[in-house]
Amino acid sequence: MKILRTQVLNVYYRLKVSLVWDWWCLLPVNKKSLDWISMAEEDLNDAKADYSEGRYASSVFHAELCAQKSLKSLIVALGFEPGKTHRPSLILKALITSGLVNLREELMQELNKLISLSLVLEDQGVTPRYGWETVERIIKPSEIYDETKARLLINNAIEVLKITKKIIGELDC
Repeated sequence: MKILRTQVLNVYYRLKVSLVWDWWCLLPVNKKSLDWISMAEEDLNDAKADYSEGRYASSVFHAELCAQKSLKSLIVALGFEPGKTHRPSLILKALITSGLVNLREELMQELNKLISLSLVLEDQGVTPRYGWETVERIIKPSEIYDETKARLLINNAIEVLKITKKIIGELDC
């Protein structure tokens, strides 16, 4: 019986073992990619904790970090280096546009959805940390992000992480 890569990754996520094998092609799953996923999960947990304590701007900041690290995980799993960037969705889009990433149609659709979801979070930029400066004043992050906005953006991050894990789990050897 074949062990699906998704199942192997799920074992890693639960047990945090140091090496996971993709049994049907006998290649090690990229540890760096799994490290990015682990960090993304930590950021998502921080986002949820901040949200539950009413720190909505901080929850959005951590949701954004979750999305960035999720995409960096995918970029590494695809065999590329994301570099130091706060916009990994643009790196992934460039890889697709240049023809360097070409997966099954279903996965390509998932990649495009992933990029769209991530851009929403990446577009938050420094606003969750520094607010928005106008001519007369600085609008504080706590004035920009309320419970509803934060919840929507956290749900976005949850979906980014879920899709990322799905795509990584279905990558061909």
